[in-house]
Amino acid sequence: MFSLFYGLWKYLFTKTEYHVLILGIDKAGKSTFLEKLKSIYLNTESLPPDRIVPTVGLNIGRIEVSNTKLVFWDLGGQPGLRSIWEKYYEEAHAVVFVIDAASPSRFEDSKSSLEKVLRNEDLQGAPLLILANNRILLKLYQLMNWLGTWILRSWMRGFTCLKLSQHMMGWELKKV
Repeated sequence: MFSLFYGLWKYLFTKTEYHVLILGIDKAGKSTFLEKLKSIYLNTESLPPDRIVPTVGLNIGRIEVSNTKLVFWDLGGQPGLRSIWEKYYEEAHAVVFVIDAASPSRFEDSKSSLEKVLRNEDLQGAPLLILANNRILLKLYQLMNWLGTWILRSWMRGFTCLKLSQHMMGWELKKV
């Protein structure tokens, strides 16, 4: 009898938890993105961009959306900190890779970091969102040409993805 009530309680009140990595090279806008997400979903005021300091190690953000808990891990993007990224891959359910679209001189560094992330076995099949920060249309067009279609072909086998709706930062979980 206990197991019946416990199962019912667990079904009604337990939320599924997903871990989402926020990766990218330094100064790409990862922490700003996390602050924006927290301000939208936690109904709090976000820090002004000039008060957000570079991440040394890890920032964590927790957001609840309907029956789902999303735990965002914002990992530092400095070259010396990128080696710790691999320690988080095994527990990650999805990856958001942030690229500063206004800085074409750093695209090559972003691409090599992204390729290293994509090659890791622990992330095979995990959904990937490439977020172009600082949207400047011409630079964004250059970024899309630069990235090419190889990423789309490699990562189309995800089971759950975060989809950007018409309004910036409007996220929804969707099965694909």
